[in-house]
Amino acid sequence: MKKILKKSLPVWLVIAIIVTCAFVFKKDNATVILDNSDKSYFVDFYTEDDKVYIECVLNIYANEDTKVTISATDTDNVKMGLLESPELIGIDKSDNDQTFKLKGGENEVTVLFEGDYAGIYQIFARDIPRFIQISTR
Repeated sequence: MKKILKKSLPVWLVIAIIVTCAFVFKKDNATVILDNSDKSYFVDFYTEDDKVYIECVLNIYANEDTKVTISATDTDNVKMGLLESPELIGIDKSDNDQTFKLKGGENEVTVLFEGDYAGIYQIFARDIPRFIQISTR
């Protein structure tokens, strides 16, 4: 009996290590999709303290509860003179956080895309930014 225990102990130890690693290195399986139909739309833009805020409502589908960050790239408004650089940071209008908490299913979030104001109070188009990145956390 002691021989069997001595021989099976390393096997059980290896199994325990594999199971532990599977939980520690579990990949995030969240899938997030931006609905670019008329359910996602531009609301308005404004400036405040050398910042530009482009307010948009985005309809986002997530297959499970997840946290995401949202950013955008807007080269058109740099050329127009509204933005100093094309990088925009997404801020959740409901709680002023850069992390958006999505529930599984369809989500409607109001995003304030924040960028540096270049001095010309004119927007290229009243559309959501063309290049929106959604990253799971």
